[in-house]
Amino acid sequence: MEGRRTRLREYQRERRKFACVSYTLTLMWLLVALIQWALVSFIADINAVFIKFYWISLIFFFVAMVLVTAFIFFEKLRAVTCLNWLICLLIVEFVIVGIFTLAALTHWLEMVVWFFFCVFLLFVFILIGSIIPHDLTLDVVILFVLAFIFLIITVFFAMISILVKMPNTFIVYQVFITIVVLLFVMYHAQTINGGRYAEMRLNDYLLAALILFHDFIIIFLLTFFQQLVIKFVAGPITTTTENIDKRAVSYFEPIIGPVSEDFIDDDDGITAAFGNTTTTK
Repeated sequence: MEGRRTRLREYQRERRKFACVSYTLTLMWLLVALIQWALVSFIADINAVFIKFYWISLIFFFVAMVLVTAFIFFEKLRAVTCLNWLICLLIVEFVIVGIFTLAALTHWLEMVVWFFFCVFLLFVFILIGSIIPHDLTLDVVILFVLAFIFLIITVFFAMISILVKMPNTFIVYQVFITIVVLLFVMYHAQTINGGRYAEMRLNDYLLAALILFHDFIIIFLLTFFQQLVIKFVAGPITTTTENIDKRAVSYFEPIIGPVSEDFIDDDDGITAAFGNTTTTK
């Protein structure tokens, strides 16, 4: 009996160490990301390069997704000490570079504010997942069902936002995606902290930190709509014509909606829209 209690205390100590290492690595990578994104956003010569050559970010982000997929599914990559660190660092850096174009488009102050807001959300829900008595790892099927339902809702509102230009529909899309991610943040926190039905192995701290880092990335990517369109923070202080031209973002015109005045023929009173004609009286 005493030996069992000793093993339990040793396991709990190792589990706390594992969680501490995982969260520390996540914070380190977030700090590295913030420094690089802030530099890209702040230095005009750098952000001009990544705006012009946006395909650089696309390539790096795509490669990062391939690497993280391999890192998750091929356990041997995580078992070799030097190789696992190398791949993990490459994934983090490639994801960071993948967001350089978006960081270049936004104002550095806007980006920093939303960055810390997303970090706050991430760790608040890590804390909630850690302290709630309910075991989310037992309800993973329910989480996936909710995620699927929310996926349907978000696709619908994304299409409405892009094609119809209905006000605030993209914000609805953001909210539902964020809710799904935060639910999985709580789930991931429970698997990291242990003491639940499902838990991560004690040697998978790199994988744990990567998962939390990508949870953050999803939430942070969604905020670029606010950063580039709504501009809560930096909108009033963006003044120079050069910056406005450089950071301009083009959007699709609505495919359906009110007919523009350009379609009205004043000579014969005919309004042409979508191939149909209506005679005005």
